[in-house]
Amino acid sequence: MSVDRRSTVLALGTARYVTMSLIALVLLLPLIWLVVSSLRPPADIFAHGSRLGWSMLIPDRLTLENYTSLIGTGFPRAVGNSLFVALTTMVVGVVVNAAAGFAFAVFDFRFKNVIFAFVLAAAMMPFEAIVIPLYILVQSLGLIDTYAALILPDLANGFVIFMFRQFFAGLPRELYEAARVDGASWGHIWLKIALPISWPVVLTGGIMLFMHQFEAFFWPLVATPSPEHTVVQVAIARNISLEGTEWGRLFSSTTLAGLVALVPFLLFQKFYIRNFVTSGLK
Repeated sequence: MSVDRRSTVLALGTARYVTMSLIALVLLLPLIWLVVSSLRPPADIFAHGSRLGWSMLIPDRLTLENYTSLIGTGFPRAVGNSLFVALTTMVVGVVVNAAAGFAFAVFDFRFKNVIFAFVLAAAMMPFEAIVIPLYILVQSLGLIDTYAALILPDLANGFVIFMFRQFFAGLPRELYEAARVDGASWGHIWLKIALPISWPVVLTGGIMLFMHQFEAFFWPLVATPSPEHTVVQVAIARNISLEGTEWGRLFSSTTLAGLVALVPFLLFQKFYIRNFVTSGLK
């Protein structure tokens, strides 16, 4: 490669990364403003909002008042409720969805494809279309305003079942047959052979279940009205009322909730992205 061509390639690469960085910065500006505003005194939050400039992103005064004021509002309990519900759903849901995906991938039974199509259709259905019958069902079971009302409806997830089904279907059939010849039961094959090698799907499905539950708003608002079972998204929304909006608390609570939800995704993002790519190739 000649020197001129190498310089051109280097210049194009530099220009591409600079352009991508500028686009990323523009996209992140609202998020940066949110975090910065959560550190401003409430009286200064919109003081510089009328014009674009450094004053919007660099506060004159920094304070933790908006964060400390959350202590007496029940927000810490709401974060704990969301973490408990999300982690429980993640652990139990991975087992449930992995078992369902294994059954669809390995076993042959009547109407298997039809049932699988219904599973995918249910996953694509807007939640608002089923909220009333779901509420009636949960109420008839006596589970309204309980943690079970938040956890049980979201254990099975059509997209997570699909990912497990694709992974288990891609494994060599001879692997299962050899284990059966050795006398292993199907439960043993699923638990000791198939599940341990599906850890990328386990992590990806776990993240999806965790994020879905941690970001849930509508169903927790309907199913658990008491303060004891309030989740974080409902607690954030309660900073907005007809009397006014507590902007400082709104921004600080949103920032904290975003940080909590971001941790598992950052830890396992490479597995999350890799699984979607490989499942598409399969």
